Amino acid sequence: MKKVKANRTYHANDVYLKWKKQVAEAEQSITIFTPFFDNLLVTLLKQTKLDKMFITIVTDLNPGSLLEQPKQLKTLKHLLSVGFTVLNAPRLHAKVLLTDDTYITVGSQNFTSYARKSKECTGVPAKPLGDTKIVNTLLEWREDAEPIDEAFVDLLLSELSSQFKQFKKLLKNTEDQFAHLHSQHEEQKRRNLSRHLEEIEKQSSIKLAQGKAYASVDFMINDSGYYYSLVTKPGYDLTHWKVNKLGGGTKPYNFERLHMYPFIVADSGAMGFARIAKTRITYFRRTVRWVNDWLDVEGQRLEITISFPQKNTQNHNVKVKLEHSYLGSCDALFLFSGDAFKLVAKHYTEHSNDAKNSFKANLETNFFNDQEALNAFFGRFFTSFTFKELGIGNKNIRDYLKSSLYKLSVIEFQGNPILVIKQVS
Repeated sequence: MKKVKANRTYHANDVYLKWKKQVAEAEQSITIFTPFFDNLLVTLLKQTKLDKMFITIVTDLNPGSLLEQPKQLKTLKHLLSVGFTVLNAPRLHAKVLLTDDTYITVGSQNFTSYARKSKECTGVPAKPLGDTKIVNTLLEWREDAEPIDEAFVDLLLSELSSQFKQFKKLLKNTEDQFAHLHSQHEEQKRRNLSRHLEEIEKQSSIKLAQGKAYASVDFMINDSGYYYSLVTKPGYDLTHWKVNKLGGGTKPYNFERLHMYPFIVADSGAMGFARIAKTRITYFRRTVRWVNDWLDVEGQRLEITISFPQKNTQNHNVKVKLEHSYLGSCDALFLFSGDAFKLVAKHYTEHSNDAKNSFKANLETNFFNDQEALNAFFGRFFTSFTFKELGIGNKNIRDYLKSSLYKLSVIEFQGNPILVIKQVS
């Protein structure tokens, strides 16, 4: 087999094309280890000019695998009927393409069409591995495996068809129930968040002047094109807010028109900054980076970027990046539920220098483990602001709001208003 210089050893994607190339270049033998396969394996083996006597498939023929992949038995029958050698190695779970007993591709991807669209990782060593421990172990597995009798496969096909049908029906029922329970669970989480925000809203000292506003997502057309905008129903004004006075009563809140204000979508937990005009909201901002402000943690001046994930927003809806040009950076995920920011996860990227350990230790002690410091941070940076340039490439209401009618209200965190957008059924 011609040795090809690899420019990448690890792949987190479909490796079928690499399999095809390796099979086509095999000069002496091909061995495939896989617990699962289908007709994709038959197609793959058409790439070689080697005689079938030099090709071996090693699998794990067991009832569980056959129930999970009923087509595998028919593919197995075909492989045996056209002259391929197929061996049974109980408990085999490895997925390996071995050519010339020297070159290997090894990873998580099964030799099935389904696996081509799955999230898989594969290693392709750039050097030949003949007579190494891993290859010798693979050769031992092949040597110890037992041939699968075609007559036994015929017997399985004739006797197990009813079990395959029963399992398929049971699997379908289980999948349907799983989907129903998952949907039910997610809906309950949404309801819990919505009720929690309603309770916080009652306690907020900052409110819309009318208490709430109703708005619909409308299709708009102007000279620059078309877009969607969240437009209030007649009589509502998004720029008139009020705040409770200490001695009782209310006074106008110092709302700044066309500034960006933080918001949360009650139905999903998604967050961002909204540019609020008198009767409409057209722009949501997903990422904000402060260029003239920073966070000082015990003398370490950190640049700040806040972004808002679009997926898994009931697990985390805020991402904070704290970065020091010399010491490193930290990405922290938070879940904001209306009255608190809960730290969900964090990841450090430390630079290679003698002071890198002080960066992590300082943040852990004086920021992440200090609730007052966290509250002060979000109170400081989750407030209104404006851009010198709007800096938004598109009018992106539909990225957040999929329905048509919404209720808008306000909650308060650390003295700052946060707009709540809730779908109206």
